[in-house]
Amino acid sequence: MCLQTMQVCLRKGGKLADAKLCAMLAECAQMCQICSDCCTTDSDNCAQIAAACAKLCELGAQRCDGMTEPELSKCAEALRRCAKACKTVCEKTVC
Repeated sequence: MCLQTMQVCLRKGGKLADAKLCAMLAECAQMCQICSDCCTTDSDNCAQIAAACAKLCELGAQRCDGMTEPELSKCAEALRRCAKACKTVCEKTVC
């Protein structure tokens, strides 16, 4: 969702094509992928990565909420769901 949203932002341009916003969306996508990979492989570092992912996703959701674009609102919702899932992983593996 973050990568799709970033593409929409770049196509629309203006304040949506802000480098910091696009970088944040890319970072969230990368961290979510890393977290997913660690969970899939039962990594010993899964809890710490899940905690970091949850924090980054929450920050990303807040940033998306600060803009009044429907695409960013959808992305914020997806980021909140991801943060919640990461916290669940973290609770189960004791961060």
